[in-house]
Amino acid sequence: MQFIRLTAMGLIAVSMAACGGGSGPSEITPSLLAPNSGSGSGSGSATSVQLSGKITFDRVPHAQTSGLDYANTSKQPARGIIVEAIDASGNILMSVMSASDGSYGFTLDAQTDVLIRAKAQLLSDEAAKWNFKVTDNTQDNQLYALEGSLVSTGTNARQSRDLHASHGWTGQSYEETRAAAPFAILDTVYTAAQTFVEIDPDISFPALELRWSVNNRTTRGNKSEGHIGTSAYFPDENSGAIYLLGAENRDTDEYDPHVIIHEWGHYFEHQMSRTDSIGGLHSFNDRLDARVAFSEGWSNALSAMITGDPVYRDSSGSGQKVGFAFNLETSSISNPGWFSEASIGSVLYDIFDSTSDRSDNISAGLKPLYTVMRSEAYIDAPVFATIFALTDGLRREGTLHNNDINTLLESQSISGEGPNGNGESNSGAIRSALPVYKEVSYNGPSIQLCSVDDAGVHNKLGNREFIFLKLETDQNVTISAMKASGDEERDPDFNIWQGNQLINKSASSVKGQEIFKGQLQTGNYVIEAYDFFNINGTGSKRGDSCYNFSVTG
Repeated sequence: MQFIRLTAMGLIAVSMAACGGGSGPSEITPSLLAPNSGSGSGSGSATSVQLSGKITFDRVPHAQTSGLDYANTSKQPARGIIVEAIDASGNILMSVMSASDGSYGFTLDAQTDVLIRAKAQLLSDEAAKWNFKVTDNTQDNQLYALEGSLVSTGTNARQSRDLHASHGWTGQSYEETRAAAPFAILDTVYTAAQTFVEIDPDISFPALELRWSVNNRTTRGNKSEGHIGTSAYFPDENSGAIYLLGAENRDTDEYDPHVIIHEWGHYFEHQMSRTDSIGGLHSFNDRLDARVAFSEGWSNALSAMITGDPVYRDSSGSGQKVGFAFNLETSSISNPGWFSEASIGSVLYDIFDSTSDRSDNISAGLKPLYTVMRSEAYIDAPVFATIFALTDGLRREGTLHNNDINTLLESQSISGEGPNGNGESNSGAIRSALPVYKEVSYNGPSIQLCSVDDAGVHNKLGNREFIFLKLETDQNVTISAMKASGDEERDPDFNIWQGNQLINKSASSVKGQEIFKGQLQTGNYVIEAYDFFNINGTGSKRGDSCYNFSVTG
């Protein structure tokens, strides 16, 4: 028997009561053994020993209620993680990656005090490259690791040491160290990465930290104290980091694969494709800004693709016994359309899955979606990343039949064509939402645009208008939005985008107008116009307003 503990690297953590190996030698993949490993078997004296074992963790499944079902916990292998042999001075003697069954193997000097450390880190520098790790944001983002006790290697030629991370739930609370959590999170990411490797064997993932703590809760504030608000991908933190909830009896996400992959999907968009989402609160039946709807719908669909389960589940509450769920295949959608994350998730999952129904004749898997989202045409498009840009890319990619794509879209009340959604007829009951992109010409007539709060504020349909501008030559321009209707508090603002780059943010506090004067170079632009108070205001500050918008010399 050996003593096992979970640590944040560099810290002494609460020890966990668990028992390691001793079940005999594990079968080790040859590539995991050191090149100079010697032969030998049995219990005879040896100058070197082969020490092997398995790293495992508790996986807690979901019950039908979407809460966690601790009674049906299973032992799972910790795949692809870093396993180290550490001597009494803390030196790393050897380091390997665990195999797909969680096994590892070392050749070490005999009669040497050694402990086995399993890091919550996936690392690959082969054809496919990645560096994913789980860290504790309440302990200076230190890496989690599982450690056995310091034991002599003795002189037996073959030895076994297993490490197991338990979930720590005793029936009423987490009274033991929650050692399994970092490894459960990491294993979900491993599954996601391997799914993409099957499509692109040479894929290179940017490094990513997944920051989890037992202190992470739904209050907003200092994330280093656990006040993360919700599980989310934060693109502005060291090129991106995922924070995951962990406060027991409130909301824990380590055993919610759909939640983890959903946030990983945002990481993929940001780091390896394109996202124009402005974030913010959203729900299944909201009428959303088209960019938000696409990003959330994509991440919902990806979680179903990776897990093989169209039912998205998120556990929470006392004892982690409750939660919520929705089915991408069968859930009723109140407001279907190009502005609905539910509609977009359904369309993308139907493209992927092998189940045919009345409107779904496509069983294409993830590859065509991956191909389009990684293409230069999609990433550098002059318009935003929306369902229109994605499906236009699918039509050009050529794997799917256009009629099948159109049928899927029409089943969700989406009719627009091309990357701009030209001809879209579904306004979401907000008249000013159409056309999806209005067009303005240099020195042409002014157009009218509006900002309304009918569907909510900040990131909802109607808060913002998209205006497409094409300049044939470099021009000194005056772009103006002048109030045509609305109360005296109206404050128009606009952002000027070229592709996925923000060129200028015009956000003065002058009531009733916004003006930009400057030079714009030849090319295509999208101007995102809105009323400040429909983005940032509350109560009486919100309201409907319209503006005369023009671009002149």
